[in-house]
Amino acid sequence: MCHLTAYVCVYYNGGIYNTNEGTTFTSNNTKKFMINKVIVLTQLLELVHHKISIEPHQHIEELRFRCPIFELGQPYMYTCFILGNDANIQQMFIIFYNNPTLPFMELFVTICDNNNPPNNQHDSTSNVDELL
Repeated sequence: MCHLTAYVCVYYNGGIYNTNEGTTFTSNNTKKFMINKVIVLTQLLELVHHKISIEPHQHIEELRFRCPIFELGQPYMYTCFILGNDANIQQMFIIFYNNPTLPFMELFVTICDNNNPPNNQHDSTSNVDELL
């Protein structure tokens, strides 16, 4: 049975790294809250913006979802993909609900200061199409 809501853990002011388990989000700053399954990208960005209390001179540059890659029915590595449109949000929920071992969705926010150029704080990217 598919629930209408899910917990998310948002990492911010941190980094994205490649480790032995694949993509890893690290940060001393996290927020956990629930989101509705029918949320669209603009609503998710507004909710994250509000929940992590981004300063008025900042904006969300990028939002990423960390998800497992399975082999023989078991997660063996993690990757992430950019949540860039509503279809990516729907795919995130499909991946989450088809993997009952995941306790919550992990999201990473790249915050950009409107007064400074973006800080390239990650070194791992992936395309959602590669996961399907």
